[in-house]
Amino acid sequence: MEDELFYRAIGDSLTAGVGSYFSKGFVSRYGQMTVEYLNRPVRTEVFAQNRMTSGQLRAMIHDQHVRSRLINSNMVTITIGGNDLIQANRMFLRTYNPVVFEHAEQQLYKNLLYTLYEIQILKWLYPTPYFIRLVGLYNPYPQLGYSQFWVNRFNDVLRSLQTDHIRYVDILPQFTDGGRNLLAFGSIHPNRIGYNLIAQQLMNSGYHPLTP
Repeated sequence: MEDELFYRAIGDSLTAGVGSYFSKGFVSRYGQMTVEYLNRPVRTEVFAQNRMTSGQLRAMIHDQHVRSRLINSNMVTITIGGNDLIQANRMFLRTYNPVVFEHAEQQLYKNLLYTLYEIQILKWLYPTPYFIRLVGLYNPYPQLGYSQFWVNRFNDVLRSLQTDHIRYVDILPQFTDGGRNLLAFGSIHPNRIGYNLIAQQLMNSGYHPLTP
């Protein structure tokens, strides 16, 4: 095997694997897929917080321990935005003012842009081959008539942040088709099948620049 890779997974409850119960979330599965595909060992660390918003992610990126682990990272996955949208919806149900969604969308863009900038500065200071994957949002509340519109808008924010090193990973079509079969019982979080699907979509996004 070649030299080991360093995988840092940061974000909300999806990164933490909430809902997977006795199985593991997408992080460990994606790491194992990478080992098998690239024939290289992968050392994984998770920095996740249940119900994390983009503002909390922005604050976490200043944690010196997190920064020290990102310095040598080769693979970074980020799950964020779902809680921003959920919080905006709670406010909307009290006010019925759609401006709350627009404000949340703007904050997501600003906070994530800042977070990605900080990671890229660290990688510029300590250069190693790396990529960042932004995992898109799925719609856990399809019964809300307006939900699909705002999930798409938030995903457009993630998609707009793509660069040579950053790719958006779309999971919405698969979760829309799979419906409740991909969610844990009584939960809005993925089950084992849903998390495996996320891992597969990450793998399908490619490994450039880690491959020749």
